[in-house]
Amino acid sequence: MTTHPQAIAGVGQSRRDAALPAIAALFYPLLLAGLFHSAEFARAGHAVSGRILGALALLAVFAVPALALISAARWGVSEWPDAGAATARRLAHLAFASPPLFTLIGVLSYMAGWPDADYFAWIVIWVAAIAWIAWRTSRSDPATMIAPAPTWLRVSHGVVASLVLIGFISLHLFNHLAGLWSAETHIAVMKTLRVWYRQTLVEPALVVLMLFMVVSGLALLRARLARSANFYETLQTASGAYLFLYIPGHMNSVFLFQRAFIGKDSDFWFASGGTAGLLGDPWNVRLLPHYALGVWAIATHAACGLRQVMLAHDVSPALANRITTAFSILAAVLAIALVLPLCRVHLL
Repeated sequence: MTTHPQAIAGVGQSRRDAALPAIAALFYPLLLAGLFHSAEFARAGHAVSGRILGALALLAVFAVPALALISAARWGVSEWPDAGAATARRLAHLAFASPPLFTLIGVLSYMAGWPDADYFAWIVIWVAAIAWIAWRTSRSDPATMIAPAPTWLRVSHGVVASLVLIGFISLHLFNHLAGLWSAETHIAVMKTLRVWYRQTLVEPALVVLMLFMVVSGLALLRARLARSANFYETLQTASGAYLFLYIPGHMNSVFLFQRAFIGKDSDFWFASGGTAGLLGDPWNVRLLPHYALGVWAIATHAACGLRQVMLAHDVSPALANRITTAFSILAAVLAIALVLPLCRVHLL
């Protein structure tokens, strides 16, 4: 049987495209620096041009996870299920999680006493990833087969996620939404809600449930990435990969860094990087996409899980997809509303 030359060329092009998310991720810190300097340019008296540059820089920053998501979706339906394609798909998911990964590395390097080591580590990680994907896609080894995750694990993950969403995350997001009114409103709501989720038994239980979601989510993600996926299934795995780094990174920042290392409580001023806000400091700027996509990922991942439940109960795929899309769009709007106060934009 003869292979059509165009098919061979298409495979080669796809192999070259496999490194694009990793290359984009490599330049992610530079794009963040551009966003900070454009905001600084606007504060220096160049309001119009600074805002235009800021908008372009913001688009460039979010283009990194957007490109990674597109690549992950492409490799999810790849017709070449070899080790190279599997590696390209996994690295696209990692590139999508660039915001929490860069933030986590930054916090850990600061705690280790090497505040600038995060940039060096970032270069090493992504140069190694580019070399790895180039080597893997040059071979035709078969992909490693991974057994599907057991049903009980999927059910347990969903039940625990529902408990955490209802008992904490929804309240936490409402707290941040209150910050849109004023910083003082955010702090007042926070003090009221903490009566519940900082109780002696509630807070440790919440930590355990969060860690269970991370561990079980990794097992589910590993099994799911071994099978082909449509766009909505890729949306679920990509948002899951983001949360796999975002949740432990956020917990590390709150419990270990702020409370233990710094010795202060976590509040609105901790989240917004002080009175300067997320755009007022070259380190803080990384938190803007980190938080924004974190909120979006939480809601979108939950919506994708709901989609699986709807499909299991004979809801038409078209309707399930429309509901998931609507939730994801609303999540994006919510993310913008929650990030604005952290950039010192308030109604009062």
